[in-house]
Amino acid sequence: MKKSYIAILILSIINSIVLVGIIIFQIVNNIKTIDSTELFKNSIDSIVEVKASTSDVGESYGSGVIYSSDGYLITNAHVVTYTRFGTTNEFDNYYIRFASEEDYREVSLVKYDNDLDLAVLKLDNVKTKALKTADSSKLNSGDKVYAIGNTSNKGIGICDGIISVPLVNIIYEEKTRAVIQCDLTISQGNSGGALLNEKGKLIGITAFRTKDNSGNVIYGIVYCIPINIVLDYIK
Repeated sequence: MKKSYIAILILSIINSIVLVGIIIFQIVNNIKTIDSTELFKNSIDSIVEVKASTSDVGESYGSGVIYSSDGYLITNAHVVTYTRFGTTNEFDNYYIRFASEEDYREVSLVKYDNDLDLAVLKLDNVKTKALKTADSSKLNSGDKVYAIGNTSNKGIGICDGIISVPLVNIIYEEKTRAVIQCDLTISQGNSGGALLNEKGKLIGITAFRTKDNSGNVIYGIVYCIPINIVLDYIK
């Protein structure tokens, strides 16, 4: 009887410890989930407007995301290049602008990859705040997400939606791209911006929308490059 009592007591203690652990885990995860206002405020210093220009071509606008403390940014290749007579060309000048500033800062183009639709820019002599990342292979359909970028080329803004498909292959501009499909409404200028999860961590880079058979943009569906692909590119 004594041994049986001790065994029951030990089992009860173990169950209590497990229960406490589960409660603590749930509390910690709930604390890490923040509302959209706080999420935007925490991210605003790491997401910028991007402008590229060439005198005889014009200007291209988009967004960029800071991923290091020494001034490196990621954006889309189609933001920093243009096509003429079937050839991809670099713009002559590149600039970024923080949400808190009125003037643009000059940056340099480090590299780009048209197949991945990714490019790296560098801001010199400025300490920058990088966004934290999350594992994009662990995303699920229905996860809430936020897109932050240069909304309609009017400044940094935020919108929300959900993940429709965590990873899907889409043929876009004659290239097959592995992307996150989101039920999300963005506007021109969001290209190269941040896709964040509910905890404010970077899970992707906003890339493109598709068009219907008449050539009209399909609104409400957005495709983003998974952050795991981005991290492999910037290594």
